[in-house]
Amino acid sequence: MINDYSEMKRYELKYTISSSVASEIRDYIRDFFSLDEHVPPGETQYTVNSLYFDTPELSFYYDTKFRKLTRYKLRVRYYGDRPTDSVWTEIKYRNSSVIWKTRHRMPFKEWPAFVQPRLLVKEETVMKERMDSFEEMIFFHDARPALHVSYVREPYVTQLEEYGRITFDRHLKYSLAKESTDLSLHRENMLYYDDPGTSKHYESPVILEIKVETLVPFWVIDIVRTFGLVQRGFSKYCYGLDNNREFTSPARNPFFA
Repeated sequence: MINDYSEMKRYELKYTISSSVASEIRDYIRDFFSLDEHVPPGETQYTVNSLYFDTPELSFYYDTKFRKLTRYKLRVRYYGDRPTDSVWTEIKYRNSSVIWKTRHRMPFKEWPAFVQPRLLVKEETVMKERMDSFEEMIFFHDARPALHVSYVREPYVTQLEEYGRITFDRHLKYSLAKESTDLSLHRENMLYYDDPGTSKHYESPVILEIKVETLVPFWVIDIVRTFGLVQRGFSKYCYGLDNNREFTSPARNPFFA
């Protein structure tokens, strides 16, 4: 959240856990993890808002849903209750268990002009073997806004190596974007992921994510073994679409069985 542009390669492990286990893990890592520096002073968390883009055929959704080996996510992200100074455009590319993410910061005032149809890139620029920019990706795939996702993130970074990150995501909610590029979220219209009417579960789950540059550092093995964690794929984007009544009939997620 400092540089205007960044690119990162990493491994991600995701787990769905209870609030009580999240508290235990937080206490367990206290001596060798510290709160992320981007958390506002006096706070322990911040709000993350993402607008996901997809093709008219929902190709990115189905690639993730059926665990295609190589797949993408396109989203624009901002932090806090509303976009103020900046937003981030992000490309998340996954090949098997390895993830690359590129992100670019732009002034929020430039966002409306940035997403004007057919003004994104010249057609000849998308003939390259690899598309490097968010503009090229949404132009080439005719990607459109599909889903808003919002949640509260409690982030920690390790002191044991150059990069290692643990985050706890709570209060996940979503709403259909219906192809609108408006980043203003009407939170009263958003649905919680753990709504008892769709999830059949009365305890709000916490999404634990462990992100590292090397495949399995020793501290990851230690945490997984100590707390008996079982890795599960959890796509905030797919789960939001799966459980939105306007998109499809709500399905009971295996985690809540």
